[in-house]
Amino acid sequence: MSPRFKRLVLFFFLPLFLYFSMYTWNWKTGYLDRLAALTGLELTGWVLAPGRWLQNNVDEFWSRYVYLVGVRQENEDLVLRVRELEQELTRVSEKAKSADRLTSLLRFSPEASWEMRGGRVIGQKLGPNAILETILVDVGLRHGVGLNDPVISPKGVVGRIAKPGLHFSSVVLLSDPSSRIPVITSEGRVPAIVQGQGAGAFLEVKFIPRNDPVSPGEILLSSGLGGVFPKGIPVARVVEVTPADVSLFQRVYAEPLLALRYYEELLVLSRTDGFDAGQPVMTPAVTNASSPDVPPGDEKSPEDKPAAQAPPAAGPSVTPPPVPEPSTITRHPVRKKP
Repeated sequence: MSPRFKRLVLFFFLPLFLYFSMYTWNWKTGYLDRLAALTGLELTGWVLAPGRWLQNNVDEFWSRYVYLVGVRQENEDLVLRVRELEQELTRVSEKAKSADRLTSLLRFSPEASWEMRGGRVIGQKLGPNAILETILVDVGLRHGVGLNDPVISPKGVVGRIAKPGLHFSSVVLLSDPSSRIPVITSEGRVPAIVQGQGAGAFLEVKFIPRNDPVSPGEILLSSGLGGVFPKGIPVARVVEVTPADVSLFQRVYAEPLLALRYYEELLVLSRTDGFDAGQPVMTPAVTNASSPDVPPGDEKSPEDKPAAQAPPAAGPSVTPPPVPEPSTITRHPVRKKP
């Protein structure tokens, strides 16, 4: 074998063989894809975090030590205290309403345990195309954050963890079209689903029957169905209600209780009772031939189901169909804010 041929094998065929070997191994296991995604998320966080840290420290020094140190600090403490009291008042009021409704029930399930941790927003709308309405926070798997953990502020729901990294996590916002949260109205206790419609658009409140009471200004609270969000957290405020003429459901739009993209500190909630919010929840399908707006997989509460649709007491079990992809669900036109 000539030296020239050996060099050709060494510098051309051997790298080509190694490349195809790694490509086949990654195609079978997916290890390199997951490593690349995790490394990219970490790199983005480490690049953005120092700049945000420097900006926060400079702003804090300028505002607290140059302009009215004592008065500004006291004002910030009072504002924070007012926000905490407002959140506590909402939670206590919701618990009181819940207690009045459940006093006659023989069985009462206590609320699930949740662990709360703070995080700072260090980036917004990551990615080359910025398809999703997302933000980046500086807490991750090392801090106990998991997939689909709720993200809230003192005023209400912000979104959920979409991709947790080691030290940083991506949060999909309430306004993103892929965001769907089960809610109930604060006055009529009507169940519904709040779906985002993108930046600059109202939230769509889906599946409110034509005869159920709902009015502009009414607050929508998380219902706790599905186990992702705790029950009773404010989600949105109803801004527009169009009575149904032909459809079985009213057309209702709402707006978030806060400017989702202008918060700096947020709270991430994690369950401590062993429930895994990262696993998809399989729910029975709702059969309604006269209403094409109801997608398979949307559930109803037991009291809303007719007795004729209840499963028989004995017989073979039926595996519920999987929840369809968002692209197969019929959507109403996006209602933009004026």
